[in-house]
Amino acid sequence: MLRMTRTARRTTRGGLGSALALALALTSGAVVATAVTGTPAMAQNSKAFAEAYQPVADVVNTEGGDYAGAKARMAAVVAAIETPDDRYAAGNLTLILGNKLTDPVLQRQGLEMMIASGKVAPTDIGQRQFDLGRLAYNAKDFPAARTAFQAAITAGFTGGSPEPLIAESYFGEGQNEQGLQYLKGLIEKTLAAGQPVPDSWILRGLAVAYKADLAAQAVEYSTLLVKHGQSAEKWLQALQVIHAYNTGDPQAELDLLRLMALTDAMSNRTEYVSYIEAADPRIMANEVNRVLDAAVAKGVISTGDEYYKDVKAIADQRAPQDRSDAPGLGTKARGSTAVKDAINAGDVFLSLGSYAEAEEMYKLALDRAGVDRNTTLTRLGIAQIHQNKYAEAKATFDQVSGPRTSIARMWSAYAETRT
Repeated sequence: MLRMTRTARRTTRGGLGSALALALALTSGAVVATAVTGTPAMAQNSKAFAEAYQPVADVVNTEGGDYAGAKARMAAVVAAIETPDDRYAAGNLTLILGNKLTDPVLQRQGLEMMIASGKVAPTDIGQRQFDLGRLAYNAKDFPAARTAFQAAITAGFTGGSPEPLIAESYFGEGQNEQGLQYLKGLIEKTLAAGQPVPDSWILRGLAVAYKADLAAQAVEYSTLLVKHGQSAEKWLQALQVIHAYNTGDPQAELDLLRLMALTDAMSNRTEYVSYIEAADPRIMANEVNRVLDAAVAKGVISTGDEYYKDVKAIADQRAPQDRSDAPGLGTKARGSTAVKDAINAGDVFLSLGSYAEAEEMYKLALDRAGVDRNTTLTRLGIAQIHQNKYAEAKATFDQVSGPRTSIARMWSAYAETRT
């Protein structure tokens, strides 16, 4: 009669970590679950196999036994396999020996034999496949890891987060687009089930997309991040990524920085200076003054700073003139057919915080020849946001195309979170 080895304790781990730098909790030295079975009858195993198996099993079952010697004799045990029961017993013995030697190669071989035997109990097969997936992942055999993790899911295994690990297996072999698509599907499935999506999943996708310079996916995951649970930190993480893709066009950058300011996602002097330079104290003086005040309040620029003094002097001189000129610019735009008159008036009203008037001007501009439709739609949506017209703003932002799409999508996400 074959004496089956004792059951080892389980230390199942896995899943995605948090923040942009993530590490999998998969350890190659982990103890893998062993078989939970009774001792099989002698008739279930072939005679030749039993003769090869039993001496090695005796060593493996002995505390402090010659495990290295047992390992050298395992090839003969495997060579003697004739039946599925033989294969299962050999796999179990190999797995236990692998645990005692902390040998992931033996652990994996043991699990593979046990699973291939067809003798693993249905209640245990999910755990076995998951453990096999862990070992394959640690060996960087990512296709095998995916196969095993998927088999664990199919078997109904719910521990250890096998689905996020499938995404990680794609990332591990550089198939970033496939991994991001898989992870997106997992996020959508989780939402459809009415369950919360872990922030770590979205942050992981955002980190992979950004590092791989997959701009469309970076925008997609940035949008997901801010839609599911609002916080200044999330807006900071998402918008800094979007900002990195929108530094070539100062006016596009301005509209993104406006969203960063609105969501308290500006964190350093460089961002405030970028906002000031894009707005230009000679053109949007009143808005620049608001930015300067915010930078001082944040502690990233001081009132004694030479840069502050220079900008403040220009803005203070220009701001009263802008306020005085605005009504006349509006009147001129209403009586004109020139698109530039409506745009100029809209930009001035927007910088003043006169959002209803800015909305009116941008709507006039959209009906005129030569309009930069995407810029105008973006600023129309911003004016609507500041009037709490969130549904209208979302509809406006959703019409934006071209290079400004990423900025408009983030503004649209902001509007969606307010409806």
